[in-house]
Amino acid sequence: MVNNKFVEDLFEKKIVQDEALNELPLHSGVSQRDGEFLQKIVVENKFKNTIEIGCAYGISSLYICAGSSKIEGYHHTIIDAFHADWHNVGILNLKRAGFNSFELIEKLSEIALPQLLEKNKKYDFAFIDGWHTFDHVLLDFFYINRMLEVGGVITFHDMDMPSQNKLFRYILNYPCYEFLDSVKAIDNSKTLNVRIKEAFFILPLKLLSRLVPKRSRYELISPKILKSDVELGLNGTVLAIRKIKEDDRDWKWFENF
Repeated sequence: MVNNKFVEDLFEKKIVQDEALNELPLHSGVSQRDGEFLQKIVVENKFKNTIEIGCAYGISSLYICAGSSKIEGYHHTIIDAFHADWHNVGILNLKRAGFNSFELIEKLSEIALPQLLEKNKKYDFAFIDGWHTFDHVLLDFFYINRMLEVGGVITFHDMDMPSQNKLFRYILNYPCYEFLDSVKAIDNSKTLNVRIKEAFFILPLKLLSRLVPKRSRYELISPKILKSDVELGLNGTVLAIRKIKEDDRDWKWFENF
């Protein structure tokens, strides 16, 4: 779908080149399925103000820019404090592919994002693929949420990781977001892990909830807790959620997850 021979060649050869044309093995990027998923969302929604946390070799950046580059005034923002550790290949790949409307912010996301918020920056699409601890991804989401336009989409990578999976169960409770879509897992071992989790956690919890009077059931147990990863769309690699209204939660809002 990317319609860019440069990107197709990268996946075929599984090799990237630094500025001196030294060859490096292509790894640690999104898959072709994941990249096409990101690009499809950008194209279908005509998003043009996009932001990404984490770059590495720039594979996801290539797909995002390929999706928005035909829209006049498109601009892609990349936050990656460790871009030099990847031999600056990500930015080189974008330039080699013919994309030029982007900027790289070489700062930690916990520093860069509040600075962007202070400048009243707005975005309609975000891809969060930085540091993967629960608290760090939540922090990235917190700031992106403040800058995301209503109707915009946030996507997350590696949602099969325990830290990510648990966080998404929390985020899916936000009244201002709805589940949009996800890239379903094709790895049988991941599917087995989902089934084991459902058998030892979700099913017993569902049975336990039936012992609680219906009137007070949802006061004690959030309905989403009783749903499996498959029912919530969390059995895959990339999750997409859409912002459907302004975030107007009050100061004491909380939902179990």
